[in-house]
Amino acid sequence: METIAIGCTRAGLALKKEIITYLEKKGFKVDDLGMKEGGDFVPYNKAAAAVAAGISKGKYQRGIIICGTGAGSVITAAKFKGVYPVHAFDCYTADRAKAVNNCNALVLGEWITHPNVAYGIIDAWMNAKFGDGSTPEWTEFLRGCIKEIDSL
Repeated sequence: METIAIGCTRAGLALKKEIITYLEKKGFKVDDLGMKEGGDFVPYNKAAAAVAAGISKGKYQRGIIICGTGAGSVITAAKFKGVYPVHAFDCYTADRAKAVNNCNALVLGEWITHPNVAYGIIDAWMNAKFGDGSTPEWTEFLRGCIKEIDSL
């Protein structure tokens, strides 16, 4: 059973709760690394950093980060080596983020993403495979791009 990291700030608590229930029903274990209901305040950058650090260190294959809009969290998560965060607004973006960019950190904004939309985005992202829809040559080209990004 895969364990997925999840983290949020105050502006993500409601959506996070819905997503954890959704993922657990699908058979995933979820590690909540961010703010908890009734707990101390955790700013968006700390929640995003906790998830991204777990991915960067190899503890998690992928994670989900939630804040108000998603903008600050994607900026924070992108600072960690080997973490490829994408702020997805729809299923197509989530699918292509994984298939083309090997996205391993999905960022959502609670203020702009309804839970039912989030479920579709998560499914598209989780079901996509790196290289989907590409020729073997193009997949190798994409791997090369990711290697270059890693060296930045």
